[in-house]
Amino acid sequence: MAKVICESCGSSFPLERVTNMESCPVCGEALWGEEDSVNESSANEVLSFGEDIELGENDSFDEDKIDFWWYSIREPGEVWEGITFESGKVSTNCAKCGHFVGSAPYPIARTRDYLLIDPRFTDKCSHCGNELKNHILSKRPADWVDPRKCDMWEKDYANLPKCPICSSTKIHKISMTNKAASAIAFGVFAAGHVSKTYKCDICGAKF
Repeated sequence: MAKVICESCGSSFPLERVTNMESCPVCGEALWGEEDSVNESSANEVLSFGEDIELGENDSFDEDKIDFWWYSIREPGEVWEGITFESGKVSTNCAKCGHFVGSAPYPIARTRDYLLIDPRFTDKCSHCGNELKNHILSKRPADWVDPRKCDMWEKDYANLPKCPICSSTKIHKISMTNKAASAIAFGVFAAGHVSKTYKCDICGAKF
């Protein structure tokens, strides 16, 4: 039989007996910590904006159907860097790729972790093309990582053409016009220049 033990006095009680009890009948101390209460209320929370709020056909609290996350709200009249947000704005990220999308309208309704914005508003992630169809925005996950800081430069750097002499990426492509002019001016002596594709801006090497 499952039991609950009071952390204060050590008394134990059958779980069925203390289901509706908040304090120990022996010492009077609380049986459930604040964290337990929060977790229990979160699990039992009914995801709704209220009976008077009508949702669209694509609006869903299902995390798999969330298109955009929200991470901050500019309240109406709030001033930020000299800009006054007269109607308020919501800052958003794409829920598919994590990149910044921009600003959405001030929410029509909200709960602790969800917002409902104007159903007429449309937007698209410029990075992956994900379109906003579900106008319920979920709060950005706490473990979210800025995709711009995920060593994207290091990965791209490995694929950039580099000078074989000094490894610099500051190179430019030798144009066909330049090659033709060299061939006309120097004839066969321009063969070394005409056969190359790039020139390094740092050490001058051609390759």
